[in-house]
This record gives sequence, structure tokens and C-alpha cells, in this order.
Amino acid sequence: MITAWIVESGNPADSANLEPMVRETQRTTGTTPAQVSVDDGYASKAGLDVVKGLGVQEISISGAKGKKLLAEDWDLPAMKELRSWRSSVESLMFVLKQGYGLGQLARRGIDAVRRELTEKVLAYNLDRRILLRKRQKEAEAPPKVA
Repeated sequence: MITAWIVESGNPADSANLEPMVRETQRTTGTTPAQVSVDDGYASKAGLDVVKGLGVQEISISGAKGKKLLAEDWDLPAMKELRSWRSSVESLMFVLKQGYGLGQLARRGIDAVRRELTEKVLAYNLDRRILLRKRQKEAEAPPKVA
């Protein structure tokens, strides 16, 4: 499920958005994520320190900048696992762009773009909710006897 997204005007660097993304997740869910895994673009010492201060227990930043920032924590099993999850996140980004049109926008202007992305995120989340309910019902169903 997509729990938070930020649409900024212009094209700001990702490194400034680690803290705002975690804060947006807190705002929309009412909870602090226990784990955060991001790509190297989000690497910044200031962002890492603030996010730790917000209560995130494990933060993984992939890439050379992340390795430098995380230093001794880089090789911990939990960090390796978080980095391995990045490929599934990248797969999700492909699905969002190709299946839900997040890669191409029909509207212009920041407010219209925000509305369009909100519609697409809602569509994705509704599809996910339907799938999760289906899986839950299948798991709860008594086994079929042949």
C-alpha cells in the first residue's frame, strides 16, 4: 500500500526529502515506520539523523553514499535485508508507472498534478485492498477435499 507521497514543485533533490517523507507517513498512518529503505539519492547526514530522531529503528540507504553514511551498520544482517527489499520496491515502481500511469501525467500545474497522482494512488491502493481481502478469505477457507 502507498501510505505517503510528496509532489513538490520544481525538481528538488531527493536528499532533502527523507525527513518529509517519513513525516508524511507519520501523518497519514498515525505511526512511525520501524524500517526505512531508500536509494542513494536520499543520502544525507542531516536527513539520517532527523529520521533516527523521529523513532525509525532501522534505516538503510543503498549505494556508495549510503555505505559511507551507515559505516559500521552497513554489513548488519538487518541492513542487508533492507537493501535486498529495494529490488521489490523498484518492481513496484515499474507497476505503478506502467499499470497505473504514474510515469505519465495528463494534467498540468502543480495542483492538478497532485490531484491526478492522488487518483492514481487511490486506484492502486483499492486494487491492493481487494487483492489482500481475497487472499485473506482464501487463507481462512477450509481446505477442499477431493
